[in-house]
Amino acid sequence: MKKFHRAPIARAVRMALVGSALATVMVSPAQAQALDEIIVTAQKRTENLQDVPVSVQVLGQETLEQLNVSAFEDYVEYLPTVSYTSNGPGYGILYMRGISSGGDGVHSGSMPSVGVYLDEQPVTTISQILDVHIYDIARIEVLPGPQGTLFGQGSQAGTLRIITNQPDPDGFASRYDVGVNTVQDGDMGYSVEGMVNIPMGDRTALRLVGWHQTDAGYIDNAPATLTYAASGITIDNAALVAEDVNERSKTGARAALRIDLNDNWALTPGLIYQEATNDGVWQHDPDNVGDLEVVRFFEDTYDDDWLQATLTLEGDIGDSMSLVYAGSYLDRELISQYDYSDYAEYYENYLAYYGYACYHYDAQGGCADPSQFVAGDETFKRFSHEIRLQSNSDNPLRWIVGAFYQEQEHNFDLQWVVPDMDSANSVIENGATTWQTYQVRTDQDDAFFGELSYDFSDRWSATIGARWFSYDNELYGFNGFLGHCTGFYDADGNFVEDQVNGTPQYPCFDTRILDDSTDGDDTSYKATVNFQATGDVMLYATYSEGFRSGGVNRARVPGIPKYRPDWVYNHELGWKSTLADGRLRFNGAVYLLDWEDFQFGFLDFSVSNLTIISNVGQAQTVGAEFDLAWAATDNFMLTMAASYNQAELEKPYWRTTAEEEAGDPPRAPKGTAMPYVPEFQWTGVGRYDFDFGTMPGYAQLAVTYTGDQWNNLEVADRVKIDAYTLVGFAAGIQRDSWSLDLFIDNVTDERAAIDFLDAGWGGTFDTRDVPNRPRTIGLRFGQRF
Repeated sequence: MKKFHRAPIARAVRMALVGSALATVMVSPAQAQALDEIIVTAQKRTENLQDVPVSVQVLGQETLEQLNVSAFEDYVEYLPTVSYTSNGPGYGILYMRGISSGGDGVHSGSMPSVGVYLDEQPVTTISQILDVHIYDIARIEVLPGPQGTLFGQGSQAGTLRIITNQPDPDGFASRYDVGVNTVQDGDMGYSVEGMVNIPMGDRTALRLVGWHQTDAGYIDNAPATLTYAASGITIDNAALVAEDVNERSKTGARAALRIDLNDNWALTPGLIYQEATNDGVWQHDPDNVGDLEVVRFFEDTYDDDWLQATLTLEGDIGDSMSLVYAGSYLDRELISQYDYSDYAEYYENYLAYYGYACYHYDAQGGCADPSQFVAGDETFKRFSHEIRLQSNSDNPLRWIVGAFYQEQEHNFDLQWVVPDMDSANSVIENGATTWQTYQVRTDQDDAFFGELSYDFSDRWSATIGARWFSYDNELYGFNGFLGHCTGFYDADGNFVEDQVNGTPQYPCFDTRILDDSTDGDDTSYKATVNFQATGDVMLYATYSEGFRSGGVNRARVPGIPKYRPDWVYNHELGWKSTLADGRLRFNGAVYLLDWEDFQFGFLDFSVSNLTIISNVGQAQTVGAEFDLAWAATDNFMLTMAASYNQAELEKPYWRTTAEEEAGDPPRAPKGTAMPYVPEFQWTGVGRYDFDFGTMPGYAQLAVTYTGDQWNNLEVADRVKIDAYTLVGFAAGIQRDSWSLDLFIDNVTDERAAIDFLDAGWGGTFDTRDVPNRPRTIGLRFGQRF
């Protein structure tokens, strides 16, 4: 058993106590109304936040609107219990409590460590987060720490839940909002959003939501030339030079129909559709090109269309229990193209070193321009079903049992295209594909779960839980050079799996063929004891476990096995408190997490030309988090939240067993800080309400801080990403049914780096930052009926 790290945990506890002391000092005798009750479903029951012995951060509908939140990059900045990376809209990865190796994000790699739910249904996808438009959203719940019992696969570090507003049979309601904004040194953006809730008799209601939003660009494609070392060919990007190339538009709609079958049972089918078109890149190269400038030799595009159909059935079975069924089908398609000329430059340098002149040839037999891009066609499909039976919550003995099943398929076809290459050597008619990766990945998960809670007295309660799960991961496909291969495309350029007498036809190298699977099963556990110290203060202690399933490596390399599940073991002490006559809410937790046998992805061309996932590491996180809301007066509200995480390797890391056995220095020694884990994050929002003449008005200031962090686990390749502070301001007035709001996001025009990208080729344009959005000033007008 590991020894307890006294110094870090002492620091974490000290930070939490200091926060508590500050909260106590801030309370003044100024009179104010008590804080509103916050309702959550973190334990799959409808409960008061202060009664739930789980760490939960909530952004409610009013808060989301006050912060001008509409997308993933907006709300994640106000969640200091979450760290993240993003390579533009739709490309996001979440981390919680230091459970981050930096090796995630590969198409056929590890599942995410944070689960994402839209209402009752999981929508977690690898590297490409479902960027749900935030409008008419009841709340966003963040549950840090392993949620293996109730949420299972993919929630080993925590769960993020987006909860939509549901149809309401009690009355008609509608609203619309229109907005316009301008970005510093960028273009103009706008949005149109609306909602209508229509009662249809006493037992039925329909809720319709629609939106269109165009986000202004602010990245310029700067003029440049590139000369290839081997062939001597020089290219330029004159035809693509433009300002504000990274524009995004998204359009969508949501419909839900609630049918009260009788006094006890309700059925709610729902449908959500969203399409997004992204042009350009959300990266810049301040060191080699200029601030908010980048160099691209091909167009970059990313179209993301998705549809989710849902069905929820809920009702009471007698007076003692209730049943919930939640099912969903998600269909997502991503069509993309991105410039890959930095790799072409790298390979030309390689050819020149060994005395070669050409790698690709044009139709005349001379050296072809090696410039290339990657064209992607990807589809995600997911079916999920959960059914659970639970007791009514007003009894001393409470329980919940359930079963879960999901099957998800990720089908992707990525082609590396050299347009100037002789198309006669390509398997694509009139095409010039030099390399292709085609893959179908299928993941199936089954689980049975349950939790049992018992109130021993008015003060003492305990909960135990378990989840048995099984997984089945399958990979089928190929990768290889296509220059002289035939036989696996039809006349229209479509992939044909069985072409000759039922025998699959593959590209050049049979060693690159992949058709494999792995499976397994295990059980995760949870135990919580909570103590009601006073009527307003609850203390709890939790032990919980989280897991990710294992999988198949697409790299067919001798000695590289399939990867196994990895586990997080959490030890947590927390508190929920309501003080100052209900005007101050102060919640928090301190924790110690052990991450055992964690999965890590690396790309090493001396081993394989594809990313390899291995169980290589052991890490530990010591941390603390708190959130605070204080109604100082009837007019002034202050909210704060913060997290501290010290996440480090517990043993040295080598890529392979051969490296370790050879006595090579570790790629990362014991004590190395884990990547994408800011040691300290915090956010604070102050809002003052006042009368502007005869109209209610407000002014609001929001500040977020993210500490510095590393972008890689391997010490030789890592870069430190600097800390940053962002400031937002908002003010507005309302009268009768309408409102007018002014927003200034990133008031100081801070140029933060969300991530640092290094392709590793050593070329002219292959290192870039992912910046935050520059200062943006906008107006929003809304009306409610």
